[in-house]
Amino acid sequence: MKAVEKRQHYKELMQRMNEAHEHEYYLEASWFAYTVLEDRLLSALRQSGGTTYKNHKPIRMLGKKMQEIKLRKKKDALLSAYFNDALMDRIHHWKEDRNDLTHAMADGTKTMTEVDKSAFILSTNAKLLVKDVAKAARLLKKNRLKVAA
Repeated sequence: MKAVEKRQHYKELMQRMNEAHEHEYYLEASWFAYTVLEDRLLSALRQSGGTTYKNHKPIRMLGKKMQEIKLRKKKDALLSAYFNDALMDRIHHWKEDRNDLTHAMADGTKTMTEVDKSAFILSTNAKLLVKDVAKAARLLKKNRLKVAA
């Protein structure tokens, strides 16, 4: 995907996430947020050695991307500065909340009223988290270019 197309795709994901939240489609907003988080972690991986494992297999799934960033942070001070432990913990916590809600919906351990409340909280938290992760990815890329120059 070309840079212009990538930027447009990202912009549309963000717009759809925000619109879904505004229209009270909190599960849909959370789905878009998850996609944006994956995209931004992929960007961080791209800036820190690539989007594949050493065996050239692509790094898929949010948790796997998080694990790889954690490993790379040990040798990459810039990555560690922007994707610090606090931010990575927030991503992990949000991901676990999303997974818990999904499982609760599947096994019926929450009423629909509880699901709605949890979805609202998940979506609300996602909006701020996405903003912070996007900022971290943007600063990593900007400053990686400065260090390389």
